[in-house]
Amino acid sequence: MRRFLPQSLAARTLATLTIGFAVLFAAMVGIHDVLLRHAVERGTEELLAQRLATILDAVASAPEGDRDRIAHALSRADLEVHWRRDAAPTPEHPSREEWPTVAARTAALSGVATELRVRPGRYEAASDRLVGIGAVARLQDGSWLEVELASFTVLSADQGVLHSYAATVGLALLLAVGFAARSVSAPVSALAKAVSRLDPEGEPPALSASGPREVRQLAEALTDMSMRTRDAFRQRTLALGALSHDLMSPIARLRLRAEDLPEEVQQPIRRDLAEMETMVSDVLAYLRGGHGGEAVLPLSIAALVRTVADEFADAGTPVEEGRIDDAVAPGRRVAIKRAVTNLVANAVRHGRDPWIEVEALPDAVLVRVGDRGPGIPPEDLPRVTEPFFRGDRARTAGGGSGLGLSTAQAIVEAHGGHLAVESALGRGTVVTLTLPRWPQGADDGQPSNKTM
Repeated sequence: MRRFLPQSLAARTLATLTIGFAVLFAAMVGIHDVLLRHAVERGTEELLAQRLATILDAVASAPEGDRDRIAHALSRADLEVHWRRDAAPTPEHPSREEWPTVAARTAALSGVATELRVRPGRYEAASDRLVGIGAVARLQDGSWLEVELASFTVLSADQGVLHSYAATVGLALLLAVGFAARSVSAPVSALAKAVSRLDPEGEPPALSASGPREVRQLAEALTDMSMRTRDAFRQRTLALGALSHDLMSPIARLRLRAEDLPEEVQQPIRRDLAEMETMVSDVLAYLRGGHGGEAVLPLSIAALVRTVADEFADAGTPVEEGRIDDAVAPGRRVAIKRAVTNLVANAVRHGRDPWIEVEALPDAVLVRVGDRGPGIPPEDLPRVTEPFFRGDRARTAGGGSGLGLSTAQAIVEAHGGHLAVESALGRGTVVTLTLPRWPQGADDGQPSNKTM
């Protein structure tokens, strides 16, 4: 059910009001039809009663000798009036029910009849008329008057005008509401876009302060939060620098002191110190992510990948180079190189026959690093990018701090990209870095002012 709901604030507001207006319009039309039908029926009965009362008064007020003549004079093609002195007329339709409301109203208007019966006619929709109306009245002197109406026009009302008017007003109201909803949602959308560009370490952008008061208050609160977050990140950076100095200096002193120890003792101490140094560097790199003082420049991903492959080859671990497309991406060279190096190091450490390739897409650059090792168990795959997570095979093999993929992911996301891991047991693992491509036609010689 949720997938059928409009996604934007303006669309939901407009949809809610449209449904409410439709229900209100249907209820209004229904109630109006009932009331109008009742009014038409009462109006028709009133006109018929007035006409019958007029005929009764005209005949009853005349001298007895002139009544028959007056009755015939009142008769027309659609009206027959007969006066009888003694005998009551025989009803033509004795089985039909009477029309008591018209009879009562006619008697009230005239007052000359001691007995009055009105026979309702039948309604013909084609002509909008009542056909076959009859009335029999006994006058005060005991004579009888019979009235036969061949047809009587029924009152009607054209509801189409009302419906058109209501629909026009409703449409105008919906347009006004849609404009109002848009005026409210537009500042919220602009604010959301500005918030998505916030950089914890960069200068906060000027958030829009337009729109309703609540939106302005939210923009001010987010701006204040951004400034406080930036200050917190700056303090963290200073703390990281101090931590790096405090930890790396003792490690360097221990390495120098180990030189005086016997060779069989030096080797395990050096391995432990190297592992400690790697772990400290990995933690600092993860906490720093892709942020730092390095400027964002147009970066040749193909050249960087070849450099990483050459460095591993020089260290005695060849890396197979597959498809290498020429592609330029905006980035910090040291950070991107560290991300790629971490991926290759993982492929070397936990797999075999590492390989790397670069694919250029119209708007992105893909860097794939893979191996033909044992692969990652399916239950571990969702957690491999978590900090300090090491699968059973990684713990058994030893080495590494559990921050290689986490650091690479942080760096890539700081550059506006993302990292994906695919693995199959017994077939190996492939990690894909997706980076935004440098805009076509941009000046490759100028650094970007963008801060990540």
